[in-house]
Amino acid sequence: MRGILDMLLRGDSGAVDRFTEAAACERFGVSRTPVREAFLELQALGLIELKRNCGAVVLPFGQRELSEIYHFRALLEIEATRLATENIPGEELETLLDSFRELREDNAVDPDWRHDRDLHHCITKHCGNRRLAAEIARYGNLIQSIREIVGETMFNIHVTSTEEHLRILEALESRDSRAAARSMADHLEQASESAAPPPTRDDARCPDVGVEKAIS
Repeated sequence: MRGILDMLLRGDSGAVDRFTEAAACERFGVSRTPVREAFLELQALGLIELKRNCGAVVLPFGQRELSEIYHFRALLEIEATRLATENIPGEELETLLDSFRELREDNAVDPDWRHDRDLHHCITKHCGNRRLAAEIARYGNLIQSIREIVGETMFNIHVTSTEEHLRILEALESRDSRAAARSMADHLEQASESAAPPPTRDDARCPDVGVEKAIS
């Protein structure tokens, strides 16, 4: 699914607004089974619509859709953070804190958003609600692709994200669920604004823009 997802978000699908299983198999060198599974998952995420004998129809995806995804993500992860506050082992928090403090000290970029993923995965794993964790996981690949695309064009997003993650971790270390949830809310609001800034006048006339347009 990741290859197809990247293709859609980067606008690399070409001039056509649909593609077939056969075309995806040829492009990515895989069998029909993983492609079919990826299509179903992408349809569930609202990125494509599967039509009989027509293949996958690419749905409009721009600033509005990005904002909706991040809003939904915030609803899930803020609650997961609140629930996980008392459950995360101290040694896991210390490892994450060390990683982000090193990034801050070196003014470095999080390599492939690895530490970011580790933190969000840690919170999800310890939230104690399997259904909530499963729903967050469904959006994992989509969010990661968006973050990587945005991050490629905006170095400062890494610096800002490091500080926000440290605030989340420090609240978790203090076992302050309200502060942790509030810090996660602030972090995801910033992430949403970075991925989907307010539309310009031109965008307002043409709302269905791609990710590259949305972050330019």
